[in-house]
Amino acid sequence: MREAEGDTDMVSKVLIVDDKNRFLSLLRDPDSKYKPNHWDFPGGHVKEGESHEEAAVRETKEETGLDIKNIKKIGEDGSRMHVVFYITRDYSGDIVLDKEENQEFKWIKAEEVNNYNVVPTVKDMVEKELLK
Repeated sequence: MREAEGDTDMVSKVLIVDDKNRFLSLLRDPDSKYKPNHWDFPGGHVKEGESHEEAAVRETKEETGLDIKNIKKIGEDGSRMHVVFYITRDYSGDIVLDKEENQEFKWIKAEEVNNYNVVPTVKDMVEKELLK
């Protein structure tokens, strides 16, 4: 999540779930300002004039190559900046990872979230949405 011109202090993140109850996670770059070498959801900064939903769709496409639809808001966090979380099971395309922001991707079983060095809000959202 590199800051670029037009970025606001708001962020959108997407919990993408497959038909095996696994979620898509991206390993953050070692040079990332926020949580380097941690697993995180696709997402990033909302641009000026853009909604959180639009940012969620755009950032997911930029970071993974996936097209997502039917996203549903599942939570917010304001501890560092204003982050809105979404969930979807409706995605298409093949993953083409943006290597400038993330090192690799993995479909992680929800039950195994604690086995990975995930961003704390990832754990919170997975537990809330997939392990309830």
